[in-house]
Amino acid sequence: MTTETLPKTEPAPTAPDDPYLLSYLSTKGAAAGSRLRWGLMRRFVGDFIVKYWRRYALAAVMMALYSASVVALPWLFENLVNKVFVDRDAAALPMLIGAIVLIFSVRAVSSFGQRYLLAMASLDLTVDLQRRTGRHILTLDLAFFQKNPVGQIIARIADDVAVLDRVASNMVVTLVRDIATMIGLVIYVAWTNPVWFGLALTAGPAIAVPAIVANRKLRRLAHRMRENWGETLTSYEECFHGIRGIKAEHNEPLEEKRLDRVIDQRWRVGMKAARTGALMTPVVDVVTCIALVGVILVGGREVIDGEVQAGTLMAFVAALMLLYEPLKRIVQLNALIQMCVASIQRIYEVLEMRPRILDRPDARPLADPGGEILFENVSFSYDDGHKVLDGFSAVVPKGSTVAFVGSSGSGKTTLFNLIARLYEVGDGAIRIAGEDIRDITISSLRSSIALVTQDVLLFDASIRDNIAYGTPDASPAAIAEAARLAAVDDFVGRLPEGYDFRVGPRGTRLSGGQRQRVAIARAILRDAPLLLLDEATSSLDVATEARVHQNVMTLRRGRTTAIIAHRLSTVMGADRIYFLDQGRIVESGTHEELMSRAGRYRSYVMEQVE
Repeated sequence: MTTETLPKTEPAPTAPDDPYLLSYLSTKGAAAGSRLRWGLMRRFVGDFIVKYWRRYALAAVMMALYSASVVALPWLFENLVNKVFVDRDAAALPMLIGAIVLIFSVRAVSSFGQRYLLAMASLDLTVDLQRRTGRHILTLDLAFFQKNPVGQIIARIADDVAVLDRVASNMVVTLVRDIATMIGLVIYVAWTNPVWFGLALTAGPAIAVPAIVANRKLRRLAHRMRENWGETLTSYEECFHGIRGIKAEHNEPLEEKRLDRVIDQRWRVGMKAARTGALMTPVVDVVTCIALVGVILVGGREVIDGEVQAGTLMAFVAALMLLYEPLKRIVQLNALIQMCVASIQRIYEVLEMRPRILDRPDARPLADPGGEILFENVSFSYDDGHKVLDGFSAVVPKGSTVAFVGSSGSGKTTLFNLIARLYEVGDGAIRIAGEDIRDITISSLRSSIALVTQDVLLFDASIRDNIAYGTPDASPAAIAEAARLAAVDDFVGRLPEGYDFRVGPRGTRLSGGQRQRVAIARAILRDAPLLLLDEATSSLDVATEARVHQNVMTLRRGRTTAIIAHRLSTVMGADRIYFLDQGRIVESGTHEELMSRAGRYRSYVMEQVE
């Protein structure tokens, strides 16, 4: 298919609770229960994490070795103080030095191994997730793209996946390495002195209660932060897409204020989340301080009384200090989990969407792609119930050219959307060569269509590549011939690199007329049996349009062609003209026949002449 964007003259109205709206899904997601959230986490692990279990397992082994090296430090410190400094055992010194070298060697190797393996797995997961999400979004119907801002769609593919990339590795490290470290250290201190351990343990509830309260708030804020980011992307996309008009009318100050409002809102939500998460760190600090003070007061008295060796107390205090960092990360793990769950839920909201327009089980390929197009009493309404077509019946004979004319909103573009099954017919039927298009495969139908619209989207690639898009095997001679027929060669010779000239994002380095000629050349090269032209030459000057029109008229021979146009010169040569009003045909005939009547078409033409 061609890549021109579809006109926005007839959008898809939506209801506030439309399940095809990302904003609706995000609202539902933010209020989802814990069972649903953890269910999504399990699905995510099953769909993606399990694929790379070997890397995660090896990384877990490395993290276990790292944790063991940390747990060994208090033991090393205890023996160093008691045997070397207190007992003055010279024979123990070489052994302890060897232990130090071994412990830090294991620490270095395991640290590198876990980081490298997690980075590799994280990158693979990110690529896999983005590929799957992007491919799935491409399968969704046109209505999805008309109902949701581009920024919100991109945020699901880019930002939410990036959040998982950043957060997932930290979560794995915290869940495996830090918890293993904590368990090892807790076992060590409990074995060293159960009384001191019980004293330190009494401070636990002081951490648990604030963590539970913060958990509920962070869950809401995480969803809102992801939503804010999508709104920010949408605002910038709208601004940069319309930059020409903004600058021409000196509306930069208005855009600055509009963008500032979106950014400020995101900043406020981000600060609330940061403040909520940051409050847990001083809580852990205070609780740890209280635990240390209590242990030192009790243990210090026992050391003074000679009941316990000084190295044992020092090792116990060192173990508590070593517990501080993993404990702090585990407390902050809640924030990471909420961010991760929010992103996973937003991604699965898209992955669970299903296209509404699908092949029937017994669908077959289109037998005669260039056959007659027949509209049989077709009616169509958008989701809000507004009827665009009402009992529409018309015929486009095989190999003929038919033009649809009428005021904006009369249903012309909807006809093209229905022919390509971008939307589904409500009542009635559309047939090509006698076959209901709902009974034929979508791929064979759309492969038979070349569509050129008024709003042209080109890629930031060369003119040659843009013309050849959709026909990658086209020869240079065929590309050059299509460019000649579309009058592209008129301006290509004046460009620095000729056909290798990069047109810029959305073709912004070309004029509107030049972009439209490239799109026409693409349709010519496609050589499809069904040609749909929706205001295809509206941006061309009169002289260029006449020449392109003559060439296209020659190419239309043997093809079934439907035209939407306002210009009189574009529709005069059509074999039949249908004049539409409010989704119905009010007049039909050739240009001469319609002009001989004192009807709507004649009035329409006379308004243009005047």
